[in-house]
Amino acid sequence: MERALRRRRASLAIVAVGLLLAAGAWSRSLNAARGPEQRASAEPQEAARAPKEVHVTARKYGFSPSRIEVQENDLVKITFETADIPHSFTIDDDNYRIAKRATAGHPVVFEFRADKAGTFPFYCNLTTDSGCKNMKGELVVHAKK
Repeated sequence: MERALRRRRASLAIVAVGLLLAAGAWSRSLNAARGPEQRASAEPQEAARAPKEVHVTARKYGFSPSRIEVQENDLVKITFETADIPHSFTIDDDNYRIAKRATAGHPVVFEFRADKAGTFPFYCNLTTDSGCKNMKGELVVHAKK
């Protein structure tokens, strides 16, 4: 009984190794069938680029900086903090739907891909204080050259 169990385990191990080898060969043949330009585009080129880091501070009644400039396809990492009362960093555009809220002493860190060129207004959408509605800034995404 034990001998049969060992044979079955050995057979399963051989089948598993065979499947792994076949999958590797299949993957290599697919990559070889691609042209050089397809192989290059399949490799993660953006992975080597560090995110564009921006520190934004909100305080009565504005953002600092109030203008953020990045290049199209940049990965943007924003650290958003408030120096006084709760504030938000909000972009309502169809391309960028961002709504992050921070309170004093509790910054919020978030990332997004700047994949659409243009100028996109951001603002504080909170009603904690009537002056919040005057807090405005802009995200400028420059088109890739």
